[in-house]
Amino acid sequence: MDWTFDTIDSIDTIDAMRAGRPRHRNPVQGDTITWLRTGAETGGDHGLLLVEVDPGGEVLTHYHRRFEMRLRVLAGSLRVQVGHAVRDLGPGGEVEVPVEHLFRWKNDTGSPARFLVEVRPALEGFEKGLVVLYGLARDGRTRRDGRPRNPIQTAVLVRWADINLPGLHRWLDPLTGVLAHVARRRGVDRRLEEKYCR
Repeated sequence: MDWTFDTIDSIDTIDAMRAGRPRHRNPVQGDTITWLRTGAETGGDHGLLLVEVDPGGEVLTHYHRRFEMRLRVLAGSLRVQVGHAVRDLGPGGEVEVPVEHLFRWKNDTGSPARFLVEVRPALEGFEKGLVVLYGLARDGRTRRDGRPRNPIQTAVLVRWADINLPGLHRWLDPLTGVLAHVARRRGVDRRLEEKYCR
């Protein structure tokens, strides 16, 4: 597979791509994201995300069913889990995350880190789901592990963003579907999108 960020040759290129694009801060996870390319811009082929993570910043273990990812560290160091393998990556280090493989990352150093994530195929729900999740975190509406406090909002984000948690959470899929349906009927999904994505 030809990955888009193989053609990105410098931090200057990334900074130019980032210019004028919204940045979204998640104070709970300790990171800031910028969508450098969205599915709308690539005809659904891929999305490209820049992540800037503080020392100690992390995302909890999860997996995706509808897209694969590739991650490349630009600066700093990142500990990444794919499946049951854990790797420490420095600048230029990269990993691929196949569909339905456990995934998490953490910056367990004392310095910031920057990395790119390419998502294939692009998923509009993932793009807007992350923006909403980061907005909820800024508003103090998530738990310390980053999950929304409200189960109906959680269901909306699980469906939109294809963020799935391992273990017992897998058995909650039918309930998540019911809650997502309730959210649509009550307009929760529309209100979240209007508040955080406009």
